[in-house]
Amino acid sequence: MVGYLDMTDPSQQCPDSWLKIASPRSSCGKRTTQTCDSLSIPTAGASYQKVCGRFRGYQIGTTDAFYDVLNLGVNIETHFADGVIVTYGSPGRRQHVYSYVAALWESVGGTVCPCAGGAAPPLFVGSDYYCESGNPVKENHPTNMYSSDVLWDRQQCGGNETTCCDPPDIPWFCKTFSTPISEDLEVRICTDESSVYNENDCGD
Repeated sequence: MVGYLDMTDPSQQCPDSWLKIASPRSSCGKRTTQTCDSLSIPTAGASYQKVCGRFRGYQIGTTDAFYDVLNLGVNIETHFADGVIVTYGSPGRRQHVYSYVAALWESVGGTVCPCAGGAAPPLFVGSDYYCESGNPVKENHPTNMYSSDVLWDRQQCGGNETTCCDPPDIPWFCKTFSTPISEDLEVRICTDESSVYNENDCGD
C-alpha cells in the first residue's frame, strides 16, 4: 500500500495540497482556484503492474461530469472531468489510471453521467471510470454540498442513473498494465468552477 487517507475519522488531516473540510462531512477538497489540485503518491522506484484503490466523495455545486470535453477539448494534462483523477507519470507525460467523476444531477442533460445519457468520456479514459451525482433533483445550487449521498459507493443511483451503480466492483477499482511501471502515481481533484470534496481510502 502506498496511499491511505480515511477522512471518515474526523481527526485525520488532509495533505497540504488539499483543503480540510470539517462540516457537514469531514473531507478533503480543492485548496486553490486552479482547475486541478494535485497530490503525488511516491512509489520509491518500486516496480508495479497493477493499481487498486477506492474513493468516497461528495458533490458540491455544479459538477459537470465529462461535459467540458465537448467545450474545452480533450487533454489529460489539464481538466477533462469534474471529480478525482488518478494518473501515473510526470506532468507532460501523464497516463490515465482511473477517474471518479461527479455529475450535476441524476436526471437528463449533457452534464449528467454517461450512463444517464450525458457526454461520453474521452478515449484515453475508456471504461476506466465511475460516475454518479449526489443531486437527486434537477436543481442548480452552486454552493450546496449533497452530503446525504456518498458518491461512487453503489448506492442511491436514482433517476436516470440506475445503471451507474451496475459495475460490480464499485467502490473499488483495479487496473492491470501490460508492462511493469515504476513511475509515481498522482491523484488530482479537478473541477472547472465548483468543487468535489472527497473522503478517500485508497492504495495499490
